[in-house]
Amino acid sequence: MLHAEKISLKAFWDAVEQRLAACSADELRTILRAMARETSPSGRQAFLDRLVPVGETAIGVQQEIEPEKLLADIADLAAELEEAMKEAPEPEEYYEWGGYEEEEDIEPYEEFVEPLVELFDRAQAAFDYGNLPLARDAYAALFELLDQEDEYGRGVRASDLTGVDIGEACARYLRAVYETEPPERRPQALFEQMLQVRSWVAGARPKLDDLIQISPRPLPDQEQFLADWIAFLRTRSGSDADTWLREAVRLSQGTRGLEALARAEGKTRPRAYLDWFTALAQEGKNQEVLLAAQEALQTLPAGLPIRAAIADHLCAAAERLDRPEALRAGRWEAFLVKPTLARLLDQWEATPTGEVRTTLMRQAVEHLRYCLAHPPSRQVEAWPGEDDLERPVWVGKSVLAHACLLAEDFRAAHQLAIGEKVLGWSSGDNPQGLVVPFFLVLLSGKAPGALPPNLARLWEWGLQSSIGFWFGGRESEESLLKRLERAYKEQLARVSLDRERQEEFLSWCLDVAKRRVDAIVGNQHRKSYDKAAVLAAACAEVLRLRGDRGAASSLVDDIRNRFPRHRAFQAELNAAVQRAGAGL
Repeated sequence: MLHAEKISLKAFWDAVEQRLAACSADELRTILRAMARETSPSGRQAFLDRLVPVGETAIGVQQEIEPEKLLADIADLAAELEEAMKEAPEPEEYYEWGGYEEEEDIEPYEEFVEPLVELFDRAQAAFDYGNLPLARDAYAALFELLDQEDEYGRGVRASDLTGVDIGEACARYLRAVYETEPPERRPQALFEQMLQVRSWVAGARPKLDDLIQISPRPLPDQEQFLADWIAFLRTRSGSDADTWLREAVRLSQGTRGLEALARAEGKTRPRAYLDWFTALAQEGKNQEVLLAAQEALQTLPAGLPIRAAIADHLCAAAERLDRPEALRAGRWEAFLVKPTLARLLDQWEATPTGEVRTTLMRQAVEHLRYCLAHPPSRQVEAWPGEDDLERPVWVGKSVLAHACLLAEDFRAAHQLAIGEKVLGWSSGDNPQGLVVPFFLVLLSGKAPGALPPNLARLWEWGLQSSIGFWFGGRESEESLLKRLERAYKEQLARVSLDRERQEEFLSWCLDVAKRRVDAIVGNQHRKSYDKAAVLAAACAEVLRLRGDRGAASSLVDDIRNRFPRHRAFQAELNAAVQRAGAGL
């Protein structure tokens, strides 16, 4: 839950103590003088006020933390917020999908932000100076306050509290819960409150290590608690209990414990394998990762989506060990259960060029066809709030189209696209928007980097639309697009069509282009007029490159004459022709 790149409080204080221990009194004076010189004029008095013995500072803060007053102030603010919510005005307007703009969420309640930040600071002070019962009650009340919403779903969110690290606030609350509960009650109480934190702070899953790292003080009774915690979590089900059990095993028993857990319970807790591999990799044991991942793939049932993540660990180890055969085997295993476009490109990039690569792409085509014919059940779902490691993927036709094109099975790509609608090319499930631009590029005889302007734009759009809606995963959409461009640059440089197929595919592309232009312009899809114009001009560019200038000019004139009154489209077509230059 604490930010991975941030130094934890415990690590910070440990480092501070180490540096202080290494400094002499004179060196410490030199450090303080340097800090004083860097202090701004307005901050000089505050700097001097901090140069007092720790005991006096602690006493002063403790005197300011009056339990009754802190809790009363939180209760008063909660009551004021509740009253404000009863009188809050209705939002002025909905945004596109029927909700409200995010910035409107806080607008009626901005006045509560500063008092809330100050109350969180006071709760932290109570924790820092050992008043853990007060810290527990204060944080619980503050999180409940943040959970309040008016009838329009608005309120003060954790993200609105600039300067408050909500992850650390959750960790302090849970540490206070831990230390204020008797040992025999700790597992049950901590489990309940960790779940409670998940409901208070969306998306956050606290970890036991957060409690350890939030204070320079050792976690009381840690060894005994870990044993009790593991035993307790074995009686619970669900993703939270599984995650916390694996963490507890790692904290108490290290890599050996994760190995034992994976081997004993890997079929029911497959993520234990991933934790084990991660721990081995951190120790630099790449050969052990490779062997352990191979063992896991032999143990787990075929078709289990998490096998892709296991294969990713195998591939990472194989790359570090320079084991290309193991790398290719791992990437194929990952593709079998997660046949995505990114993993198809993994196969392409890891395989030598030539017949071996083509054969592998043809195998990918057959597997994708099988997946399209046997989609996963819609009933299969990952644990709520989890990543997608255990979620199956639904294969889109565009992925199959890419596989056909990269496998040089152009007839199959043509058959896949021929029956699709001429509208809806922006959908990742309509392969026509990829196959038509590919054929036009291939028929032009030009490399992707040397295409005429409209054909280049059409090709870029075809690749982009074939990606579909990309929600992240292992890489960004931009990275995936660049990988596609590299793959097709290689492919287009080495493939060709015989004369008969050239004429067949050209005729089909021109027919599709005319029907698409008619559908867009004839039905007045104004936002797509530029797409229709670029497609028409791209076809004319291909005809010109093939030496048929007359056909190129006739194509443009025919389309222009069919829509004489559509001035917006005429303007787009003129712009496309102007980009193409002389000859159209």
